[in-house]
Amino acid sequence: MTKNIMTKRNEIVQQVIELVPQSIRLIANPNRRITLEFVQEISKNIKFGSKVLDAGAGPCPYKKFFTHCNYEATDFIDKHNILDFVCSLDNIPKEDNTYDAILCTDVLEHVEYPQKVINEFYRVLKKGGKLYMTIPHEWKIHQAPYNFYYFTKYGIKSLVQNARFKEFNITPKGGFFSLLLDTIRFNGILEQHKKYWFLYYPLKCIEFPITNIVLPLIFYPLDFLDKEKEWTLGYILEAKK
Repeated sequence: MTKNIMTKRNEIVQQVIELVPQSIRLIANPNRRITLEFVQEISKNIKFGSKVLDAGAGPCPYKKFFTHCNYEATDFIDKHNILDFVCSLDNIPKEDNTYDAILCTDVLEHVEYPQKVINEFYRVLKKGGKLYMTIPHEWKIHQAPYNFYYFTKYGIKSLVQNARFKEFNITPKGGFFSLLLDTIRFNGILEQHKKYWFLYYPLKCIEFPITNIVLPLIFYPLDFLDKEKEWTLGYILEAKK
């Protein structure tokens, strides 16, 4: 009975959270916030009618930002039955010089041969086309067993140079405090002991306001202190063919 009550309480809490404006909620999720801001910004700079590929699109959360484009989405499996085609990203069934832009967010860690994927992106991009990627540097193992690599800025530079991109820019996704917040919030330690529900649910009720309200309000304004950003969630890559 207690477990059912706590489950219902969690559902109510989630409904209340969704009433909070997204801009405020995203303070507690810097990885998601930085990626969303990046995609919104680059979508504004892509010309009307441009052919855009969302590579590793999953449920296509960013499609709404590309209504002015000829948007196509692909992934290795179509769980939501919304993709334009299904493929492995190291073998995209399109001709050379097909796309004006490619978007690929937090996908590269899930491919077994990342160099082949970057090479393939270069091939299907038109001359002057842009590649936009977010690439994790620090994160927990997820979507196992398809979680192969995490990348430093030097590894990313090697990949894009080997793929023959001449112009590119690599910038960190936040600094130490953004990384620390995400690590604490998504550590998953309590979930490992969920079978002890009589402890799990009370502790979860204590943990939630700390990790979703208190710590974000503390860490969010502190991230500017990290000038070097050697500790980072990941990187944003912009490359031009």
